[in-house]
Amino acid sequence: MNDEYLSCCFTGYRPQKFKFPLSGSDSRYVAFENKLMSKITELIGCGCHTFYTGMAMGFDIIAAECVLDAAKIMQNHTVSLVCAIPFLDQAKRYTPDWKERYNKILSLCDQSVLISDRYYTECYFDRNRFMVDNSDLVLTWFDGSAGGTKNTIEYAKSVGRKVINLYSEV
Repeated sequence: MNDEYLSCCFTGYRPQKFKFPLSGSDSRYVAFENKLMSKITELIGCGCHTFYTGMAMGFDIIAAECVLDAAKIMQNHTVSLVCAIPFLDQAKRYTPDWKERYNKILSLCDQSVLISDRYYTECYFDRNRFMVDNSDLVLTWFDGSAGGTKNTIEYAKSVGRKVINLYSEV
């Protein structure tokens, strides 16, 4: 990578939008997770030290877990994980396993930023905009489908952020 990126945020799909189960027993998931981990360690090795996650089930939480794992492996690099929480009860309706992962990440992250103490219509957009505005680049898993990921990528491009899309048919 030629450009210097000091900060990165994640945007991607929730579990139901993936074309494979998010389970280590599925080879497509393993390939996806390996690709994500490889890119995160590459970014850290090139000087990226701050990562923002929106803490949604799926891509956001998996990416945050990869950052925490990479930080353990690459102890000679400074790595900071910032959790951008759109509203106070974000994980209230998560399944028990995703809620457990969410809480573990919150306990291990370097900082959490609460966008709002309550849900409102634009809170996810405001969370995504906060992450993009504080990042040099956006790392995504995006297949072109309409939704929050597409909106975040369009916003990122409109404000001049580099977008790295890891999507491929795995």
